[in-house]
Amino acid sequence: MIPAARILDELARTGIDLLLREPFYAHLFGSLNKEIVGKGHPVETLAVGQGHQALTLYVNAQFWDSALTDPLQRYGVVKHELLHLVFRHLFVKEPYFDPMLLNVAFDLVVNQYVERDHLPDDSIFLESFPNLALKPGQTWFYYYKQLEELRQGRGGAASGSPEQELLNNIRSDSHGLERHQPWREIRSRSELERDATELHLDSLMQTAHQRTSAHAWGAMPGEVRELLEQQLLRPAARLNWRLVLRLFAESAAKTRLKNTIKRPSKRFGTVPGLRIRHRQRLLVAIDTSGSIGQDDLALFFNEIFHLWRAGAQVDVLESDTKVYRQFAYRGTTPELVTGRGGTNFNDALEQANLQRPDGLIFFTDGFADTPRIQLRMPLLWVITRRGLEPKQPAWAALPGRKVKM
Repeated sequence: MIPAARILDELARTGIDLLLREPFYAHLFGSLNKEIVGKGHPVETLAVGQGHQALTLYVNAQFWDSALTDPLQRYGVVKHELLHLVFRHLFVKEPYFDPMLLNVAFDLVVNQYVERDHLPDDSIFLESFPNLALKPGQTWFYYYKQLEELRQGRGGAASGSPEQELLNNIRSDSHGLERHQPWREIRSRSELERDATELHLDSLMQTAHQRTSAHAWGAMPGEVRELLEQQLLRPAARLNWRLVLRLFAESAAKTRLKNTIKRPSKRFGTVPGLRIRHRQRLLVAIDTSGSIGQDDLALFFNEIFHLWRAGAQVDVLESDTKVYRQFAYRGTTPELVTGRGGTNFNDALEQANLQRPDGLIFFTDGFADTPRIQLRMPLLWVITRRGLEPKQPAWAALPGRKVKM
């Protein structure tokens, strides 16, 4: 018989330890369902997954009693799982990325915030790959690309080294990575179901934040606190980005289907034009001219965050009279933007025509000459509150859809 009651009591003691040391994690831990499982269950260790009605911490009784007897390591492994929730690794869906490298990258992120002696000996740390000189406090994408370079033998001094051998020997059921397996079920669900799970997590983290004292909140590592503040304290979107994306999907799919239906995609095994129904690839141009204030830029990036959270792949163009910089948006706002001169829309529109995304969104006050470039894709102008008004002739002259912030 599974000793569920005893293990639940021991989990409660771990929760008390968290409350004494790191209250935010304790409050998040307390809001999760707990389920003790035995032999034959898909979770053979300890993992967070999608339960019947809510996010659930699954604890395999045999693993708990045999491999996780040290209270410090129980503390560390539970915190490790909570950090995956904080960083939302459960919801990362990148079907064309190597799953094992993704899992290693996720652990490289979260294990920086757990004391080393609080985790099992085979856990993966930045120091596990010394020749890569991995920077701390980076995103999972940064670590993934570094590991990919190492795997492909382009890691410089690390090529042919013990860390390359370590990477080659890591399996999905080793080094604690087996605890990621329940995430597959979340990723396999419909977009609506995944959104509901993320909203549930938002609610749990909001509650945990409200119950955490200002002193305990301030004592958290800066990178984690900043990430949580971006998620929890960010203003609500002014625009319904799911509606915007649906409009782009409808108009862009018609264009792409006409051009590509004759030849199936070798990479995706289907008509390429249908891929937009799953994830839109959008260029987002932001006006960085001198007439755009810091409050406008903050609003721009707030809307871009919600657009990205709605499921789009977003590349940002910083542009005043020309495009100065382009980067893939991954949920964080840059400290500085380039430009701050005059305004001309044409270079950004030309870049969009060259790159052929599924659509272009342009954040601006609208004060510039009417563009002469004819865009070959859907276009949405998002005009600042102090920008052009719909009754002005320049508003009507802008091609494409327009919306006021």
